[in-house]
Amino acid sequence: MMNALVRGVVVLGFVALAACGPSSGSNHDVGGDDGPDPTVDAPVAPTIDAPPSTTGVAPGGACSCDTDCAADGTHAGVCIYGVCMTKASAACASAGSQAECATGSRCWNLDGVTGSLCWPDCAAHTCSGTCDSDGSCSPGSASDCDPTCGTACSCTATSCGAGKTCVNGECVPEAGAGPGPGPGPACTSLPARDCTGTTCGQLVSFNPRTNTAWDDYPINGETAANQYRSHLRRDLMMLVSYATSKTACKSAAWTAGNGGALGLGDMSEANGAIPGTAINDPGHPPGTHVNGYDIDLAYYQTGTADNRLRPICTHTDASGQDVYHCTGDVTKLDPWRTAMFLGAIFESSRTRVIGVDGKAGPVLLSALSTLCQQGWLSGLSCGNVALAYETTNMGQGWYRFHHHHAHISLKPASFTDAVACAGGDGGPGCDPIVKSVPRRQAGIHRLVPSQP
Repeated sequence: MMNALVRGVVVLGFVALAACGPSSGSNHDVGGDDGPDPTVDAPVAPTIDAPPSTTGVAPGGACSCDTDCAADGTHAGVCIYGVCMTKASAACASAGSQAECATGSRCWNLDGVTGSLCWPDCAAHTCSGTCDSDGSCSPGSASDCDPTCGTACSCTATSCGAGKTCVNGECVPEAGAGPGPGPGPACTSLPARDCTGTTCGQLVSFNPRTNTAWDDYPINGETAANQYRSHLRRDLMMLVSYATSKTACKSAAWTAGNGGALGLGDMSEANGAIPGTAINDPGHPPGTHVNGYDIDLAYYQTGTADNRLRPICTHTDASGQDVYHCTGDVTKLDPWRTAMFLGAIFESSRTRVIGVDGKAGPVLLSALSTLCQQGWLSGLSCGNVALAYETTNMGQGWYRFHHHHAHISLKPASFTDAVACAGGDGGPGCDPIVKSVPRRQAGIHRLVPSQP
């Protein structure tokens, strides 16, 4: 039995970590005119604080509301996507620990839920859902519950409240009216999107470095004569060239936002090493930004001089300390061009995941949904969205270091879809204490349900 401790059906392929966050001890910034290291509020994660019930459905049974679920000793029952579980007495000491749970259940967290949960063992309980790889009773792909009375349930069209909308079971901020009916210009002269032939894995650089669509400017100690951090696979270079060019063409008549070229950040070194290795100061965690599979990019912005890498939000705590993630609204984000660009990237089946800040993510998911509904993005793109963000730090690696850039990670040419989680790039990723379920993949957000 697999000892994979982050569960769920995640259709992403290639579990190697992406990479944007600095390695331990690194002090790199990303430039921009807002200082070093360079939101509409994200949905608040539900808490699990209902009082214990002495009657009801046993752990593992089907439920619609928390009140359907019986307590297990002193552990109150809660409804998790249609399956009764119980609250842990404390935070999980480790993945699958038993000290916080009654006999027959073990402790894990669930992305999007505040507090630890006791997951029923299939060997000890009748499971109305599905038994995962560790033998825990987990919600199935079709099970769900009532969001008005369950701890973790998919939203409905009417359950999110004013100013929010339901996108694939998640409440996200309404992004606004959008650019209006698409699809807009035909854009018949775009660069090729997909690479074919034997040179797709060759490490190359953008040529030209800068045009009306992209801006590969010197960053993080580079000079115009030595952009040593700016090498990537030919297939990824082609995809980014296509997506930035398509965004520039499609949005030419849009009135919101700066418009203009998109700033490009760290990629890999010419030999495939992590950027900064040449000066004995790698700027990303081990195993990330290697061999040209990853690229950092700015967000399209509003109210700034250009679209280069810079914070799009306040990123300090109450004491003024930099916390390396958005703590306020994403006031400098152009959600429509950014969503248009992300949608163009998601046209490619080679796209593994795109990571963004937890304040930007819900806004962009909403904008992507609107662009799909208005016809600006294709069905291919809308069905392939895999947007990674964490509104709270669930240990998947996406929470920090994305307040000034997004991160694209490409799948290798040969890959498997059967992976445990999509590791992030601001840390180790794939926290073993955090489980995924089909309706709540760890850190990954989609426009349509993922398929097993």
